[in-house]
This record gives sequence, structure tokens and C-alpha cells, in this order.
Amino acid sequence: MILSLFIKTLSKPVLFSSLIILFIGCKSVHKLGQEFDLREGGERTTQYRFTQTRHIDSSDVNALITDVWKLEHYSYPDSIRLFVRVLDTNGFVVTHMAPPYAKPGAPNYFPQLVEKLGARKKKKTVIVSPFKVREIGEQDSIPASVALAIDYSGSMKGAKDVLDEGTELFISMMRRCDSVSLTGFHKEVRQVFALSSDTATMLREFRAFKSTAQGLFTSAYEGIMAALKTLYQTPNDQPKVCVVFADGDENTSMVKISDIFEYATKNNISIYCVGFAYANDAALQDLSLYTGGKYYRAYTKSDLKAIFLDIWRSLRNYYLVSYVPPLYDGLHIVDVSVVVPGRDTMIAQGQYDKTPLQPLDPTNEFTRYILFAYNKFDIDSASLGIVDEIADAMLRFERVIIEVQGHTDNIGGEEFNQRLSDNRANAVRDAIIARGVEPSRIRTRGFGLRYPIETNETEEGRARNRRTVFKILRR
Repeated sequence: MILSLFIKTLSKPVLFSSLIILFIGCKSVHKLGQEFDLREGGERTTQYRFTQTRHIDSSDVNALITDVWKLEHYSYPDSIRLFVRVLDTNGFVVTHMAPPYAKPGAPNYFPQLVEKLGARKKKKTVIVSPFKVREIGEQDSIPASVALAIDYSGSMKGAKDVLDEGTELFISMMRRCDSVSLTGFHKEVRQVFALSSDTATMLREFRAFKSTAQGLFTSAYEGIMAALKTLYQTPNDQPKVCVVFADGDENTSMVKISDIFEYATKNNISIYCVGFAYANDAALQDLSLYTGGKYYRAYTKSDLKAIFLDIWRSLRNYYLVSYVPPLYDGLHIVDVSVVVPGRDTMIAQGQYDKTPLQPLDPTNEFTRYILFAYNKFDIDSASLGIVDEIADAMLRFERVIIEVQGHTDNIGGEEFNQRLSDNRANAVRDAIIARGVEPSRIRTRGFGLRYPIETNETEEGRARNRRTVFKILRR
């Protein structure tokens, strides 16, 4: 009965956007071969669930809350896109607050967007102008490509029934313009069907597959990556969805979580994690955070179904906020002001991180063109912002150890340039330490003129060779 009511509620056309939803198991108490206990009943949830929509004119302004449900930063620094929701505490998402659905003469509900750069108390604040707000609602119809990935290892047995229900719901809700693929995995990875728009065939093939014998080991990362790659023909500017049901265990994959992050970021796929009960899933929470997604936690089967509904509704009702971001190789905290007459200003907050020091970034080394006084090792004031960015990231990620490498052009001879590169690398190290980073976390090395990356026959080439390289020794 609950399932039929849920399907009826979702019977309208669905608008999708790029995301991954990872359903993660209870690793803190969960051991290989044990089952989950995702019980029926119970009302415990961790947040408000989106159930229906409500016009702004019919909403209780004192019950409103707002959030950033999704953040796309794959095309940084050219653009950022935020998917902002305005909800009330009864689970209604509020509509008709922005073009093209706002009524004539409606107030500007989204008057300001601010980015705060860095994680320290004295953040640099940038007021972003201009920015655009466009409401996406039930009347909009945008094709979506959806990749499903399901963990069929033995440890998933206790959650299997509700996950099977959820998978059928997701397949059943596809419109004719959408396409879906399905990948199943335990120790082995199997594509059940490729991208398709034939709902009946997909359901038939899934029902035949879901009785597949379960294995004790899990290639979760390989299964997720295989599912992502079924979307390779879908353009980045078209909505893409990958829904992953997994218990958080990983013990046989050759694929690393940083590989998934890199692929998802390049291909505009946000990752959404849903943890069952008390999951110990820090790595997958990082994956959702750094790809612009959201983390859910389910304690009961009814709660998990409520999450399904929240996801579907949120994919077709939101305020799309787009803008050109400020340049900063670090943490960006985005605050969108939401002003509704009759109550205090609300803030929809999201964040994204562009530092290569964050734990999922596959970068091993990166170059920064730090300027120095001519033939000296005094850092030019114009480059102190680069030092600030690196120090800020190192203070956030306390495990990181780096090597600062100095490089020069060929003007002045080999011995002179070796000393100069040593001194400049040490100057950068000292400047980072002065900003609060432990000295033991920074090593230095000068290479002089030995490793040019451009010709030294032109001024442009020599400028490229005068560089500081940061090698990441430990994350």
C-alpha cells in the first residue's frame, strides 16, 4: 500500500539533474557477511523531506527554511550553478519565487549572492554581481540520462527488499525522453542493461537480475565507475544521474575513490550519499561533498522511501542560480540571500573546493607562478594571495605534507640559479609557516635551471620557467 501510494505521488513527469546517490551501510557495526537491520516503521529522520509543492502566497513565512541541494562546479572558473530549495517545516517546497513563474510585481526574493573565500576566520568576502535566478518547475521538461548501480554483495541482504523496491520506482518514473542504464556488482561487475528508454524491458531485465546470487566481497568503486561510464555519450550540459545503492564496503577494486571524483567532476555528476543507520563512511561523505552533492541518512524503510520522494521532487522543483565565480584555489562558501516579506533574511549556503590539496583530488603536483624581486628571493606582494591559498588549505587538511620546488630560467648561470631556486623555495616555505602551518609539513628543494618547461630563448618562455612547483608527498 505504501509503495502504491508512493508511485501515485510520483506519477507526474520528472525533471532530473546530475547526481550520484550512494546508499551506504553501517560500517561501524557491520562486518563482512552480516546483514543490515533497516526496520519497518519508526519516524526518525535526520532532516525535512520534500513531499509536495506549495505556492509562496500560500506558505507560512515563519516556517520557511532554505538550502543548496546541489552545486555544479565542473565548468569552474567559467560558471557555477546552484540548485536552491525553499521549503517549509511540513515538507513542502515553495514555488513561484523567480522567473518565469513568479507573478508580475513579485518582490525580488533572491537579492544577493556572496562568496567567502578560505576557511580561516578572516575570510575574503566577494559580492557576486551579476547572477541569474531561474525557477525550474513541474512544467519544465528536460531529458535525463540515468545510471543505476546496485551492490549485490552478501552484506546487503538485510536492505535488499527495500532497495529492490526503490530501484523499480526509479525505473518506473522515467519519462519517454529519459534513458536509464543498470550496473550490478559484488566481487564482479555486470551491466544488466545499457542506456535505454524502454521501461518495460528494463523492468523485466532487472527483475531477472535481482535474484542473482550474492557474493561475499565487493568491488564497489569499480561498480560505481562502470555505471558512470555508461553516461559517456551524454553531453555535460545535459542532466545526468547516477544512483548507487551500496553498503560502503570496498575490498577488491583497482579503481580508487579519487578516480571516481575526477571522472564525476569532469563530467558534471554530483554524488549523493544515503547512509543506513550509523554508517562509518567518511570517504563517501567526502565524495558527495567535493562533487557538490548531498548526504542523507536513513534509519528505517519508510525513511528511505521518504528520501526517494525527496530526491525525485528536488530534481524537478528548484531555483537555478548561475554566476561567474571569483578565482580562488581553495574553499568557496556560497551564501544566497533569500528574503521573504514578513520574516528575517534566510541564507541558502553551499560550498565547493578548488584546492588540489583536498583529499580526493588525484593531483600529485601543481605549479604556481609566484613572483619575486629581480634576482632576489623576496616574494612580490602580488603573489602573497597564492601563499595564503596554500596555507589555508594546509591548515584545513592537517595530514598533508608538501615539497616546495624552485625553478629558474637560464639567465645568470647554473651556480647562481641553483642558489636562487633554493632560496626562493625556502622563502615560500617560510611564508607558509608564518601563516600557522607546522614546519615539519613542508620540505624544500631547488632545481635551478635544470628543468625548463618552455624555451629560454624568449621572455615569455623564461617567465614560464621561473616557477614554484608544489609536490604533494602525503594527503
